[in-house]
Amino acid sequence: MSETSESSPSEVQATPARIFRNVWTIAWPIVVASLIDANEGMVDIYLVGKLGPAAISAIGMSRQIVFIFMVMAMSITSGTRTLVAQFFGAERHEDVGKTAQQALLMGVCLALVLGSISFVLTRPALILLGAPDEVLQHAVPYLRLYFAGMVFMILHYVMSAIFGGVGDTRTPLKISIVVIIFKCFTSYGFVFGVWGFPEMGVAGAAVGTIISRALGCVIGFSILTRGHSRVRLIWHWRMKPDWSILRRMLQIGIPSGASGFFRNGARVFLYRVAAGTRQPTVALASLTMGFQIRLYTILPALAFSIAGTALVGQRLGAREVKAAEQYGAQTIRLCMLLVGMGSLGLWLFTEPIISIFTNVEEVIGMGGIMLRFFIIAQIFSALSIVVSGILAGGGETKPPLYYTLISQWGILLPFSYILAYPAGWDVTGIWIAWLAGGVVEGMLTLRRYFKGTWKRTVV
Repeated sequence: MSETSESSPSEVQATPARIFRNVWTIAWPIVVASLIDANEGMVDIYLVGKLGPAAISAIGMSRQIVFIFMVMAMSITSGTRTLVAQFFGAERHEDVGKTAQQALLMGVCLALVLGSISFVLTRPALILLGAPDEVLQHAVPYLRLYFAGMVFMILHYVMSAIFGGVGDTRTPLKISIVVIIFKCFTSYGFVFGVWGFPEMGVAGAAVGTIISRALGCVIGFSILTRGHSRVRLIWHWRMKPDWSILRRMLQIGIPSGASGFFRNGARVFLYRVAAGTRQPTVALASLTMGFQIRLYTILPALAFSIAGTALVGQRLGAREVKAAEQYGAQTIRLCMLLVGMGSLGLWLFTEPIISIFTNVEEVIGMGGIMLRFFIIAQIFSALSIVVSGILAGGGETKPPLYYTLISQWGILLPFSYILAYPAGWDVTGIWIAWLAGGVVEGMLTLRRYFKGTWKRTVV
């Protein structure tokens, strides 16, 4: 049986075992690729960790600002994944190719605009976050270089969304493997000035990221243009926007992009709250490693979210509502099982894991306490993420945006400030507020799933 026919969405009477197999077949490469992508930030933290806590804080604060702008790409990737999945499920293969074409075109335009704006705002944004001078000297050049190569980051995510929408998650995995290997060597060379590379310190990590992501884009683009078993991209440089596709893509994607923007915006301001605590450099370094380490257990949720969008979208595109329900439920079960296992492992080995990246006792102690609050919260965050992906399969992306605003801006930020300063709980108040926000968002999203309004098509 061919690869295309194997992944055909026309499976109205799929058995539970077959559903399990199909969900896992699509999800596991995303899980592995996501873990590999998480290593990009971990590689940076590990390398610059040898330069001290200020360097670690510089990476952490910078990446939060990067995430604010990068999540705007979700306006493209989320809409792309849903449309491609539903067109593929409806066997409208020409529209699959057109959607891929328009997504890449929009990705280039968005990258040019965001890259220019963010490059200018680099230093003011870091100062607004309360970055100490010792952090600024590392963070400013790192961020400016990173934003200069933003086009490669966004196109990488757009291509992954195209492949994922048609159910091919192995190609992005293979590309991610090449990218992270190349990243390790180039970043090491530019950070420490070995193998003939100039010594650039923290900024060298950004150069390594740009070069490796550019290589990934070249590989992905060549696969799409040469012909793929499920999607064929016809590209020419005078290509015009197709406003009907772009409009539907943005109707689905903008709420997802806005949700990501507000989520990461809240985390940026959380750094600002942490910068005013009794030990700001230690708190910022702990928060940086906490966000990065938790990715290893939260990324499976992101992977299953993508799988849920593709599988549910394909079934809804084929008008197979019952099958969409089955795939949605199985995706949630598998996701929560993996996240639970990962969270347990992280709980048992918290301090040893943190000590891999720093030998500063204050950071290890504070980071260990913080990470345990994060571990509990991420169970609910994972639930919210995977369910949001299923809702997106039916084009329902606005409710998760509302829940993000409630949990992050209505609970996390105000309570982190109140508990840290007026209540006098310092960093512990921040960790408690994080936990409360995660619980609320998870329960609200699950309630929306059971309402069942996501069981519709948008193509």
